[in-house]
Amino acid sequence: MTDTPYDVLIVGGGFAGLSAAALLSRQKRWVLLVEASARLGGRATYFERDGFVWQYGQHSHRLAHDGIAARVFNAIGDPIDFLDTRGGTAYLYLNGALYPRPEGAGAFLFTRLLPFTARLDFLRFYARLLKEEPGPWYGRTLLEYYRVRGRNPSVEKFLCFLGFAVMIPDPARVSAGEVIRFLQRAAKVPVKQGEPRGGSKQLIDKLRNCIRTHGGEIRTRERVREILSGGGRVLGVRTDLAEHRAGQVVFAAPLFHLFGLMPESLFQPAFVEYVKGIRSSSGVSIDFVFDGPVTEMTGGILGVDIPLWVKFQSNLDPTIAPPGRHVNTWAMLLEQGTPATPKNAEPVVARIKQIMEEVLPGAARRIVHERRLLLPVVNANMLIPEQSLPRRPAVACPDVEGLYFIGDTVQSEGCSGDIAFSSALQLAELL
Repeated sequence: MTDTPYDVLIVGGGFAGLSAAALLSRQKRWVLLVEASARLGGRATYFERDGFVWQYGQHSHRLAHDGIAARVFNAIGDPIDFLDTRGGTAYLYLNGALYPRPEGAGAFLFTRLLPFTARLDFLRFYARLLKEEPGPWYGRTLLEYYRVRGRNPSVEKFLCFLGFAVMIPDPARVSAGEVIRFLQRAAKVPVKQGEPRGGSKQLIDKLRNCIRTHGGEIRTRERVREILSGGGRVLGVRTDLAEHRAGQVVFAAPLFHLFGLMPESLFQPAFVEYVKGIRSSSGVSIDFVFDGPVTEMTGGILGVDIPLWVKFQSNLDPTIAPPGRHVNTWAMLLEQGTPATPKNAEPVVARIKQIMEEVLPGAARRIVHERRLLLPVVNANMLIPEQSLPRRPAVACPDVEGLYFIGDTVQSEGCSGDIAFSSALQLAELL
């Protein structure tokens, strides 16, 4: 065991853990971050090979300079370098065709995605949503919220698009409060989605450099086996290589992994029940490498009737591939509860390729390489009513003194990776 205890020990080197370590190191706290993998970044990791920057899935950042991720990097004095995406049209995929994605309420009046009368109904609903207080609606679904005043089948089908904004395209399952809160934030900013130059590599490198510059320590290839506690408080951790003492321990991984490191008996039964019941999403992501550009699109594609998202990475950022090669990333969510196995992925891969042929005829013939990723966890916390903001566990653990939780399964603002960043900011304020 280390002779002098660290101020803070962080278990997990994803965006949440790295952000917390960077913020706390700048506050002159002595921080140790321990990560089991050889690579930092968690579900946003990357590696470089043969001129490519290979990322683990797609990682755009909601609201760009005005988003939650940007707050972290501004706080550490090293802002994110976002690509200039102005002028790039994003598209929606519906019934085998692409439609320009409406940006702003007025654009919905002219979209061909909906019949004219449905557009008017949708605009009335959208205007009400932007003025709604989200609090009472976190525990209700988006479909329930719509049906308070509306019953247009075309609008109900289009609600999938709004739900997909928080990665739950089923309006009968997504928390209305979560959708309301995000869309209200998005309506106030000019850029809805930010693309960092170089992808996740830029963010991970900035966070790592900040930690080390300010005296923090990072240990990779070291797996935490137990979070040590006694007398109602944390004492440190035991890894497969050593024991480390710390005044405070931060668990920066999905909460459903916690009981592999600490006994359930330390926590209140309601907390244990909640953690064991957390539902996450899974998916399939494919990086297609082409022998040249197959489209001029830069804004990406989102599915309306299917959980599809597409990023034309090389069109946005040529630095992620070597000269003469272009990378597009296509991904889909699996049905809830479906494990990300090769067998379950096959129909999804076939569907992705079918859609590619529909919207980019002939592109498949120019593929020179495919990199398939099975994503057992896309979002560790699906934003359904039972897992919405008010119902998630707090960052400060009430049962064990000195224990904190961060990441996308805790009670902090945002959705997906935004929760990782906002929980790190919240932790830095608490400590």
